[in-house]
Amino acid sequence: MLAKPPQVVSLDPACLGDVLDDVRRVASATGTEAIAAPLVAGWQDRIDAVTQRAARAPHRPRVLHLEWSDPPMCGGHWVPEMVEIAGGINCFGDRASGSFPLEWAAVVASQPDVIVLMPCGFDVERALQDVPGLTAKAGWETLPAVQNTQVYAIDAGAYTSRSGPRLVMGLEILAEIMHPELFSGMIPQGGALRLSEEMLKAHT
Repeated sequence: MLAKPPQVVSLDPACLGDVLDDVRRVASATGTEAIAAPLVAGWQDRIDAVTQRAARAPHRPRVLHLEWSDPPMCGGHWVPEMVEIAGGINCFGDRASGSFPLEWAAVVASQPDVIVLMPCGFDVERALQDVPGLTAKAGWETLPAVQNTQVYAIDAGAYTSRSGPRLVMGLEILAEIMHPELFSGMIPQGGALRLSEEMLKAHT
């Protein structure tokens, strides 16, 4: 038998601000506010730095983020917000929507400038396994992102899928992907990979 009734802290973040609030909530419940406060402040500073720098971008690319490929599904929760903060325009989804399936015809019609493969909970190597199925789809080769080799695989399990502080690094990774003219050195080893022309066309 427990010495006292447990305290239940329910965490269900929908955006980056919620994730930081959850850290504060857990810190309050565990009496570790003094440890959490400077950490949260540092993460917020990094989010603000990306926001301010991305605001100077001369253009905002249309971004297709795929949280799954078969069936195609766009990223949900905080992912659309991260794209917007990093200086992009979501082809699908917004802060209020979760992940949802996409009709392939709608994907082709969206004409993304950048495609980010981020299969939920998986790493870059696993994301690359989805590429053959995508390259075989009608209209894949017509997408601006494919024609300009602006297709990326990201370690979603580490940086976009899970509601934790590493989402801040995920935001920085997306910022460098979309705006390398403004951001550099943001992508850790193994964090993301730009697909080569050969990789994009090998299975068409």
